[in-house]
Amino acid sequence: MLRITITETLSEQKWTLEGRLVQPWVSELKSCWTKTETARQERKCVVDLTAVTFIDKSGEKVLTELSKQGADLIATRRLHPACRAQHREEKSNRQL
Repeated sequence: MLRITITETLSEQKWTLEGRLVQPWVSELKSCWTKTETARQERKCVVDLTAVTFIDKSGEKVLTELSKQGADLIATRRLHPACRAQHREEKSNRQL
């Protein structure tokens, strides 16, 4: 599950994401991003990822797109690619 919270001020639109950034939530994030495009113009946009616990390849792709469109991404070390590899390994071990 992914929770998306949008906080707006006159100068900034801040997106706080919490949970797992994977399908189908990536599609939901894209949809919300598109719907708020006009409200974002002329303002700084920040996407806070500090409460995101996992990002898959589709999540990485959408974050790259948001960044290219001007979003400033805030993240912690736990989103490092090694964490994704560790998650896959843990999941594989559980299935054995």
